[in-house]
Amino acid sequence: MTYPTVQDRQVVKPDRHLTNTTVPPGVVDDPEHDAFAVADENQHLLTRTASASSSSSSSQTPGHHSSLDDDGWTPPPYFIFIQIALMSNVFLYGFDGTITAATYAIISSEFGAANTASWLTTAYLVTSTAFQPLYGRVSDIFGRRVCFFISTITFALGCLWCGLVKSSAENGMIWVIVARGLTGFGGGGLMTMATIVNSDMIPFRRRGMYQALQNGMFGFGAICGASFGGSVADGIGWRWCFLLQVPVSAFALAVGWVVIKNPVNGVMGGEERTWGLIWRKVDFTGAFLLVTAISIQLVGLSLGGNELPWSSPWVVASLVGSTAMLVLFLVVEAKTRAIPVIPLRLLKGSLPLLTQFANVCAGLSAYAYLFNLPLFFQVVLLDSATTAGARLAIPSLATPIGGLIAGVVMSRWGKLITLVRIGTALMVFGNALVTSLAFEDSRWKYLVYIFPANLGQGIVYPGILFTSLATFDHSDHAVTASTVYLIRSLGTVYGVAITSAIVQTTLSVRLPGALGEIPDKWRVIDEIRHSVSAIKDLPPDIQLKAREVYYEGLQLSFATSTAVAAAAVGAALLARARGLRSTK
Repeated sequence: MTYPTVQDRQVVKPDRHLTNTTVPPGVVDDPEHDAFAVADENQHLLTRTASASSSSSSSQTPGHHSSLDDDGWTPPPYFIFIQIALMSNVFLYGFDGTITAATYAIISSEFGAANTASWLTTAYLVTSTAFQPLYGRVSDIFGRRVCFFISTITFALGCLWCGLVKSSAENGMIWVIVARGLTGFGGGGLMTMATIVNSDMIPFRRRGMYQALQNGMFGFGAICGASFGGSVADGIGWRWCFLLQVPVSAFALAVGWVVIKNPVNGVMGGEERTWGLIWRKVDFTGAFLLVTAISIQLVGLSLGGNELPWSSPWVVASLVGSTAMLVLFLVVEAKTRAIPVIPLRLLKGSLPLLTQFANVCAGLSAYAYLFNLPLFFQVVLLDSATTAGARLAIPSLATPIGGLIAGVVMSRWGKLITLVRIGTALMVFGNALVTSLAFEDSRWKYLVYIFPANLGQGIVYPGILFTSLATFDHSDHAVTASTVYLIRSLGTVYGVAITSAIVQTTLSVRLPGALGEIPDKWRVIDEIRHSVSAIKDLPPDIQLKAREVYYEGLQLSFATSTAVAAAAVGAALLARARGLRSTK
């Protein structure tokens, strides 16, 4: 059984408005084909089909029609259940991100490794980042169904592994980090496959509201993770933060097994699906270089100013070597005969380049912000994990609200670039507000000041995604969507790694002078850097000094995320919406 897709709607009888107004592949530079002209001409989405035939119109399944006029589109069979399966995974994608942010300090402190806490997040993000685009490639060969199952199962297994690691286990922190890496392998496909499957089924102009639903579910998951993560960790233990995700994954898997099928005609034409085809079509060399380069770079960022000075040959070699590998990665992407991890042709032209620059900056700023807020609450304000999570819950509502606003605007007025500009501007404003928080400030500010950045994230993410999708033909939508998520994820990796390095470097440099000549000073410093919970056990005068140093490091981190968000605004202001298909 298969489901009918937009790609399967053969161009048998083109709409009379479309005869001479087809938008060519890629970015259209002709001003008469700008977004407004396209909208005025009632430009419809034309798709490349795997096997067009004049008889296809007589054998259509429900929701299938020959014309691409989406006014007559009806959902395919089991559409609601397909959405339930997809949105369950999207919920987990949001839930896992914030529940980890709310509890990573507790987890790392239990293993005496708070100075490497960023690896709990970056291990997930590195594997998620590398495998996100591969889901798009492999799903083009073996179908969406297989990749949906792979991502869901591996995500569940990774969560299960995290929950089963014992505190007494030798190298327990390392095993949790490895388990987070496995979780990321699956997590990379949760959001990507939801977007790709919906792109198969839903016409482009109707997709805005469904993307808003997807963003809303992501936001709802983030709210639940932020709200309950700390409570679960304080109540029954942090392991249940991961174990509770396993039943939801099992539910999504069960529903998906029944209703998620492959497109009617597939997406690889008549080519036989074999493992040999995967090796020819999928850019494993590029993926390996990307994972290796990022991992080595993260090791350098983690060691620098933490375990080793920044001038250490090991730190310098890791940073220089990883940069060289990233250059080699780009060379491979330009020359590979496989489908590249990052198709460089999707970055040609000012609009795609500026959009993806804004994308990576938004990802960096958003995760730097998300990663450091719980630490600010737990160290500077001495909140429990439960209280810190509660502080994140209400502002997290702003993310799905922003997604809803973006969906409505896209569906009614288009204005994709405008959404990106507004979203990034709100991120700058919100990050700047948090940067301005004093060491001791009015309690209401800790609620109000963190709202705008979340709202901006909710607006900018769908804005960037649909700007990218509207720039290219439908045949490129799977690879475009996965590329958008990949580039954003690269930003999130660096957001966590860079700001964590800033905090740890600040602690290493400032703590010795701030603590003065106290007994066992270096042991105390080591405890502070390795266990967040140890701060609460310090004498009041030493505790205050340690909190002040943490505050300095966190303030520098928020200032960095503000500057990066400002760079995203600059890119959005320079972008010009020419050649975009209308979303109205």
